[in-house]
Amino acid sequence: MIRVASRYGWIRGPLQRSRVNGWIIALAMALLAPCLDTGLSADDYVHKLILSQSGEIKGFIRPAWDLFRFTREGSIQQLKQEGVLSWWDDPKARLAFWRPLSAITHYLDHLLWPDSPTMMHLHSMLWALIVYLGIRTFYKELISPAWVASLALLLYVIDDARAWFGSWVAARNAVVATAFSVWALAYHHRYLTKGRRLCGISAAFCFATALLSGEGSISVCAYLFAYALFIDGGRLRARLARLLPYVLIAIAWRVAYVTLAYGVIGSGLYTDPLKDPGQFTRVFFEHAPILWFSQWAGIWSDLWTSFFVFPRFSKAIMTLAVAFITLCAILFFPLLRRDRLVRFALLGALLSTLPASATFTSDRLLPWIAIGACIALARFIALYIDDPGQLRLSTRCARVAPAMVMLLIISNIIVAPVLLVSRARGGVALREILDRADRSVPVDKSISDKLVIYLNPAGVPLASYIPVTRAALGVPRPKAQYWLATSTTQVRIDRRDARTLKVRPRDGFLLNPADKLLRSPQRPLALGERIDLADIDIRVSAITSDQRPAEITVRFSTVLEDPSILWLCWNRVRYIGCNPPAIGEHMILPAVDFLEVILGKRTPIKMRYTPKESGPLWSDG
Repeated sequence: MIRVASRYGWIRGPLQRSRVNGWIIALAMALLAPCLDTGLSADDYVHKLILSQSGEIKGFIRPAWDLFRFTREGSIQQLKQEGVLSWWDDPKARLAFWRPLSAITHYLDHLLWPDSPTMMHLHSMLWALIVYLGIRTFYKELISPAWVASLALLLYVIDDARAWFGSWVAARNAVVATAFSVWALAYHHRYLTKGRRLCGISAAFCFATALLSGEGSISVCAYLFAYALFIDGGRLRARLARLLPYVLIAIAWRVAYVTLAYGVIGSGLYTDPLKDPGQFTRVFFEHAPILWFSQWAGIWSDLWTSFFVFPRFSKAIMTLAVAFITLCAILFFPLLRRDRLVRFALLGALLSTLPASATFTSDRLLPWIAIGACIALARFIALYIDDPGQLRLSTRCARVAPAMVMLLIISNIIVAPVLLVSRARGGVALREILDRADRSVPVDKSISDKLVIYLNPAGVPLASYIPVTRAALGVPRPKAQYWLATSTTQVRIDRRDARTLKVRPRDGFLLNPADKLLRSPQRPLALGERIDLADIDIRVSAITSDQRPAEITVRFSTVLEDPSILWLCWNRVRYIGCNPPAIGEHMILPAVDFLEVILGKRTPIKMRYTPKESGPLWSDG
């Protein structure tokens, strides 16, 4: 016991000092500060267009308070015409989130400092500070001894997943919703331990405002329920009755949410557990291990959707995640049985995983899971430091425990803050990838008269954000633009006649999960279905065995050699000019190297997608 305590004295010693919590928060803010000069990117420009009411992209005309309604009735077809959405997107899909309070924060940016991304990031950091102060208050009053509360605070605020709190202005809704969420829990605890009615009112108010800031804050219900079971005193019926105000608020919010036509319909990346419980169950058991693996082992859950490119690697990651979580569960189980605070923390965190699993995995979904996960981890590490024998581990587990504790400490205390600094500047990397594609498209005024056809962009964002960014910045953009396929796999393009192409990706369309944002597998495109756009007419001429388009026939309104058409092909890290094949001939465009696209240069190791067996889709005949 003495050897263990001395070995980890560098953790416990500083945490026992006075005012350590203030220093921890100051450290967290300093680690997040590199985001300040990272500028804007991607959806930031969508918000800029909506807030400016410029009307440059007609599909984005809507009130400022409705900033997060990305699609509305008729807008998908309009955005397809304007080159923002893919031809395969479902015109009846809906992607709309009710976040009026988060929208207000962006409107304040527009009013006060519309041309200062630095101030926008600083504004996001202010909300991060409110989160950290709320976490400090909640942990300090809930956890004892004090140094363990400080350890839990440290684990929460220096986690590199907190980079989302400042790195991307458009994602501010997550930090605003988290801020109101943690203060709702802090006030609820004060109300029940100190009997202050004002704290009870403040808790209910913060819960309501959290829901109006972001849907993830429904996770507050998970912690309130766990608190009633394991922390609150009195008879169970009375404890549950004290949750009634929150239940009524949640019901009212949900009714208003549905009545106002918010929510997601027809998406392959979002699943409504109430409307499709079977599909949600499937994605939960896929997403939950990845989210928890990211929470405690530091593996970025944001990368999971990209692992489809490497099927064997994704299976290995899932196996590792399940093994890691299983081992953690075995080690934590003795503590779970006898520590009601750990039971509260883990139940709240586990139930918080339910709403987080309804969409694609991302570290910006972790702030709610982390509230309980950091409490449990701090209690485990602290008890191990004080006296490993108190954990009452079996002989086999006791042998594994030292290595596991060391791994958790290295991942969460040593590596995490280093990564936080880097990830706080993640907006720069994202912007550089998008800008590299944008720069390869002409910017002279003549482009305003051109129809741009991207034969095979590396990914939808590398084409869709070009008109958005240029419209927001006042840079000349194409009169119209469309992309025919993405280069996830090889793409074969056949010329049928003067105005017609056949496009056939080697393994079909809608292979990349990101392509399914507005096209659910439950609402597939049918064989022969037509998509009529202003300058082109697309017909699905073949489908895969899993009901994805395998081939399309594209009919242009003019001959393909017309000088008003600019043809672009993806070449390693950018677009280059190209020409369509001659009548009766074909061209084959290679699959993209995604690592090369991210790094912006040729990679020594090729990481190509290996298509799954999906039927005889390809022929060189």
